[in-house]
Formats: sequence, C-alpha cells, structure tokens
Amino acid sequence: MPPLPRYQGYRVAWLMALVHMLAVGDRFVLSILIEPVKADLGLGDAMIGALQGPAFAIVNGLAVIPMILLARRWPLARLLAVALAGSSGATIACGLATSGGTLAAARMMLGLVQAAIGPAAMGLIVAAMAPAHRGRGISLFTGGASLGRGCAMIGGGALLALFLRLGGPVAPWRAVFVAAGAIGLPVALLLLRIGSPAAAARGGGQRMGEALRGMISDARVLLPHILAALCAVLVIQSLTSWSASLLIRLHGLTPPRAGLYVGLAMMLAGAFGHVLGGMLADRWGRGAPALMLLGLAVATLALWPLTRAGDLAVALAALVVAVVGLSITLANGLIGLQARMDPALRVEATAIFLTLVTLLGTALGPWAVGAVAQAIAGPTGLADAIGRVLGLTGLLGCGAGLVAARRIARPRRQGAE
Repeated sequence: MPPLPRYQGYRVAWLMALVHMLAVGDRFVLSILIEPVKADLGLGDAMIGALQGPAFAIVNGLAVIPMILLARRWPLARLLAVALAGSSGATIACGLATSGGTLAAARMMLGLVQAAIGPAAMGLIVAAMAPAHRGRGISLFTGGASLGRGCAMIGGGALLALFLRLGGPVAPWRAVFVAAGAIGLPVALLLLRIGSPAAAARGGGQRMGEALRGMISDARVLLPHILAALCAVLVIQSLTSWSASLLIRLHGLTPPRAGLYVGLAMMLAGAFGHVLGGMLADRWGRGAPALMLLGLAVATLALWPLTRAGDLAVALAALVVAVVGLSITLANGLIGLQARMDPALRVEATAIFLTLVTLLGTALGPWAVGAVAQAIAGPTGLADAIGRVLGLTGLLGCGAGLVAARRIARPRRQGAE
C-alpha cells in the first residue's frame, strides 16, 4: 500500500484519532461512575482501583504481542474494526455486570480487544502517509487519547445526569455504559471501507523476533527513549485518575465540576499538545528525544503549583501546562520509535513498545499514587503523594530523555568532524 495523496492520508489519520478517542473513552468512563457502581454492586475502593488499573492494563499489555500476530494474517483495517466492535461490546457488558467479578471480567475483555488498536492504527497511518507528514499523522492518533479522556469525564457525567432525570427501571450508570459502548459500533463498520497494506507472507513470530532484535541492537538510544515515554505514561495516567479528587480535596469542588475542569484540560490541552508535538517533530526531524525531554521538564515543573497553589485558577493553569507537556512527550515517544525502526517492522516494534509502557506505566501509576496517599494520610496526603511520586517519575524521565537526545546527537557531531 503506497502512501496516499496528502488529503487522503490525513483522512486516515483523523479516522484513527476518532477510533483512539472512542477506545480511550470506553476505558475511562468508569472513572465518572465510581460512586453509583460501588453502591449498587457493594464494592470497596480497593476493588475499584483494581478494576481501573490492573484488570485492564495487565491483560492489555500481555495481549498486544499476540494481537499483532493476527495483523500478519488479517488486513489491518479489518482487525481494527473487530477490535473497536469488541471494545464497544465489552463496555456494554460493563453495564450488564451483576457483581465485582463480572465487572472485572468485562474490564479484562476490554483490555484484551483494545490491545490490537494501537499497533493496527499505527500501521495504517504509516502506510497511508508520506514520511514528511507522518509525525503529524501519528500525533493526531495519540491526541485522540486526550480527547477520549476528556469525553469520558464530560460526556459520561452529562449522560449520567440525563439518565438520572429520565428515571426508568435501568440504573443510570448501566445506561451510561451501554450508551458509551454503542457509539463505537457505526465507526467499526466504517473502518471496513478503508484499504489496508497487504498481509505479510512471512510468519508474525519471526517478524516479532526481528523487531525485538532490531530494538535491542539500538538499545543505546531506544532504552532511554522508552524509559522517558514510560515515565510520561505513568504521570498522565496518574493525573487522569487523581486530578479530580485533588481539586475536590484542596479546593472544595463538587465532583461534577471537578470532572468538567479535568475533562476539559485533558481534552483540549492534551489535543493541542499532541498536535504541537507532531508539528515540532516534523520540523526538527530526529529531535524526538529532545522534545520528550522538553515536555517532561515542563510537566514536572507544573506539578508544584498544581499540588501547592491555594488559588484554583493557578492549579488549573498548572494542570493544563502539565497535560500539554506530557502530550508532547507521548506523541514523540511513538514518532521517535517509528523513525528508528525498519519500515517493515514498525507495527511489531509498536506492539513491543505499547506492551512495555502499558504493563508498567498504566498499571503502576494510579496505584502507586493511591498507596502513597493512603500512607501519608491527612488533608494534603493526596497532594503530597502526587508531588512526590510524579515529581520523582518526571525527573527520571527527564534524565532518560537527556541521555537519548545526547546519544542521537553525538554521531551527528562526530560525522561533522
């Protein structure tokens, strides 16, 4: 599948961003429904934490590589359509859950089917877009995650309020899950209409091994590059999970208003950061690690006013700055990986990358902040936990980004001599 004309390539990228937005929305809609779900199913905070983190992330991370093996047998667009339809079905199943166990099973199924979305979508973008525009295309896709987080909080809250007013025999939180899941089904059908690169004739396992060997051979740059991306994932997932509670505890906001503010920050600032990150990557060429360092540094500095400012406007401004910085980093994490891999192995490399960051960053981040906050306790326990855990993580990511940037620049300087 040769690159498409520019406008058609961007149409594919926008469609992939929509798919990503719907998938992330399916995942995070639970965060706005915690209280009614706990009350109806008799769950505790520990179980809710497990549902939001490990139940999804561990299955999702472990399933990425097996799912990508299917991509060598199925057309990518068809695989993506099945995955999005499966995501819709798993979200609807959450609304039908009758216990914590059945809800956990639905969340695990959600993690399983969504494992195919990232690699398949990335493969379609890389195949459809010319190299000069791939950075922006990938940033559109990663920006869909920010839109999905925001839509889950804002749209989920609005749907919950609507179904509460309408009443009826079905619990409103169940209706929200069903409605959120149903939205993705028409888009899944639309995906079947786009073209795909031809499936590879060689075995997927062999290609996965080649991709892993290629990454290991470039470990001098890719190891700190992936570590920086992992740190950014951990921080953004933790902020998504805990920022609303932080605003409630420090500034006395109601849950709906806190969800609105956090949702808007995640959606608008996140999308802007991803697009900006893609534009800067296209302009700077091989500067992805330097841009990751920049984004992480900005986000880490913003944590202090976010957790310490007594003024709500200052805290919200800090949250926006942090989300923009992290979004620049996340976009360049994928962009930089694509630039360093053999084009024939980019889908497999993406699968390995997503497995690492999902298993570690997504599963550990929200849990670590909650554990430290519980240990510290007190009215500022959560703020202290966010500052300590995410601050140290951000500094680690900055160090990794600096190492990767220097190791990329060093051969260039030596060549100039």
